[in-house]
Amino acid sequence: MSQHAATSRTELAATAFKVPSAGRELVSAVCAFRGYSAPGDGLAAHLVVKTFTALDRVPLDVRLYVHDLQGTAEDWPALPITLPPTPWQAATLVDDLAALVTALSAAELREAAEGMALTRGEVALASDEPVLSRGWRKGGPLPDAATLPQARRAREAELLQLFDHVDPHDWSPEQTDSVRKALLIRLAGLGDGLLRVSALPPAPLDWQQDGDRLTARLPVPGAPQPLEALIVAEPVDPHPLISWNDPMWGSAGTTVSNECWRWSVGWRSADGTFHTDAGGTESSVAAAQFGAEQTLVEYAARSSTVRQRMRYRLLVPRQPDTLAMSDPAIVVLELRSLLEAVCQEYRSEMRYPQSATVWRILPHKDENQECSLAAILLDDCYVPCPELGEPANDATPADALFEDFLRSHAIVLTPPARAYLAGLSQAGTEELPLRQRHEAAMRAVLAVDGEAAELLVADTGPLPDGMAWIDLLDVAALEEFLAATEPDHPQ
Repeated sequence: MSQHAATSRTELAATAFKVPSAGRELVSAVCAFRGYSAPGDGLAAHLVVKTFTALDRVPLDVRLYVHDLQGTAEDWPALPITLPPTPWQAATLVDDLAALVTALSAAELREAAEGMALTRGEVALASDEPVLSRGWRKGGPLPDAATLPQARRAREAELLQLFDHVDPHDWSPEQTDSVRKALLIRLAGLGDGLLRVSALPPAPLDWQQDGDRLTARLPVPGAPQPLEALIVAEPVDPHPLISWNDPMWGSAGTTVSNECWRWSVGWRSADGTFHTDAGGTESSVAAAQFGAEQTLVEYAARSSTVRQRMRYRLLVPRQPDTLAMSDPAIVVLELRSLLEAVCQEYRSEMRYPQSATVWRILPHKDENQECSLAAILLDDCYVPCPELGEPANDATPADALFEDFLRSHAIVLTPPARAYLAGLSQAGTEELPLRQRHEAAMRAVLAVDGEAAELLVADTGPLPDGMAWIDLLDVAALEEFLAATEPDHPQ
């Protein structure tokens, strides 16, 4: 067994946080990671240590999602309904954590809650009671949708007010269960932090302060731009109950942050615009940095095939003249995909005739982000298109420069697809309706010598009985053709 396989969860987390693997330092580090204050001495700290001990035995190959434990604890003892389904490990582990708090007396629950600085909001949300008032619970009419938020706030305020004047020995079962559940959710949230950090090796970046944000960059061999991560603080909308984020008991010397931290990962285009490809929101800077760092490492590990989600460009472009069909990033663009994109635009025009437009050939994208017809069709096919400042932005689809751009991002055109794109400009350079552009492009496809029919069948599927290829010059007939042949030509 390798040394890594024998290492415990707490040791791995301690290594990531650069603290000892036992004692207050690790507890404080995980709490800060999750955006919580460190627990005071006594029962609260003991419960956190017991939580970490229970999770220390989780095999390193068990991978839970970011909030699996907390999400499970919020529904405990029932299982939450999640997509993807919550792993059985989460339910089992939360049962183990619940055992830490089920035997505590009301006085011990209050002591632990004060030591962890549980907020009034955490206690209110942990209540299993409906959010309706007592009268409605007794069978009265339910409030309408506009009244329900107000009713919920009234119910939460009612529950919290009871705690202000009642000694733990006199708590109702509802109050006791609310505090117990709130403690369980907090412990599960800390457990999520421990499992998350211990599951992945540290991947620290050189973070730089840039005004009100943090930035980090990771160069990738062959990529014209490095991968980049940004972190910015964002305000959190206050709860309608002013005391929502106050500690339920005591002050614990802490205040709840009114900010969260949003991280984004992506890379920049030639003009310097940053394009986000992945991101998330965390309750601490440390967690935001962790999320961004791990994402950058994952992207870098598969850099040869990474495409941006919205621009479909490769992180590492190819040399067009050396692109091989064995390249794992290859995407073959067939005529059928282009025709389906044409029909999509056609249907949009039919739904909104007042916005029917004419289409230009060049440039493919201008200063106002307006696009050519070719650029729109490529985007509908999830294929990158040239942008402002790139040579191919001013090249017609018939120009070799345009196809070289596509090949640089591992997009290979079939002969009919190439003929169709090139034919979009054959109706003229002026702005023209979609029908005219499509008719010119289809004529270019049908004018190809040799095995044109065989190539068309391979790209689009066979013609239905009673239909000829020339019929597809009409967009309405094209729609009928695509609908009729879809089952035999799965995409």
